[in-house]
Amino acid sequence: MINPVNLRATIGAREVTRQEVLDWESRRADAVLAKFASRLGDLGIDELLPDHAEVRRAPLPTRRTALNTLKYGLGHAGMYAMLKREIAFSERMTRAGVAMSRGRVKFAATRLQVPGLSAQRFGEWFDNLVVINDEKTMNAACPDHYLLRGLGDGRQEVVETTGGAPAASRFLVDYQRTEAIEIPADPDYPIQIVGTAYLDDGLVIGGVRHQFRDTNGVLDAMMTVQFPAAVPARNIHQHQWHLACEFSNWLIASEPYAAA
Repeated sequence: MINPVNLRATIGAREVTRQEVLDWESRRADAVLAKFASRLGDLGIDELLPDHAEVRRAPLPTRRTALNTLKYGLGHAGMYAMLKREIAFSERMTRAGVAMSRGRVKFAATRLQVPGLSAQRFGEWFDNLVVINDEKTMNAACPDHYLLRGLGDGRQEVVETTGGAPAASRFLVDYQRTEAIEIPADPDYPIQIVGTAYLDDGLVIGGVRHQFRDTNGVLDAMMTVQFPAAVPARNIHQHQWHLACEFSNWLIASEPYAAA
């Protein structure tokens, strides 16, 4: 059985502890719970989460569950409505950032190492989340996930706060399109999950290359997200923590299938 304490994360050149990642997740959980309370008002949040006042002071696992309760209680249409202005603002900023970047890109990269998991089996498990549209597992991995779902054509729809962005954004990821991805593939990592992120009209805004290998019984994962170069350095750094949070939780959740 995985001991989460043994899960090592490296952000930039610094190795961070599991507790530091959990502390980051806890702060984001507080922020997102506060956003729901503000947007829904007393009647709305009482309807979906009657004990929300106590939940705000509860341990992190309880707050994770509460956030999923709110997200599923609202449903997709409710989430679009709650975040309508944020998504519109974020799309305008993203389009401006792509134009300003003139094709140049930046990368946010985080490395995770966890004993006892198989890279091949984790890759299969992760791919399957989109195939079977396991929204619960996809959303629960990070407080800033508002809506992650697999679409019928194999693409993924994402509504999330990306790193330190001021607003939630919405985009699509196509794991069959890789031509715009500039993140180098490392031949030492045989398991590659690569996809292009774009808006509804096809404007490419970034993408991902997540790479996995097994090293002496340890799953070694390098997760990298490609952004337009105009994205501020603070946002890039915060998205490294976002990656550490979501993939740590996905790695732990995958254990029943991905154990070596």
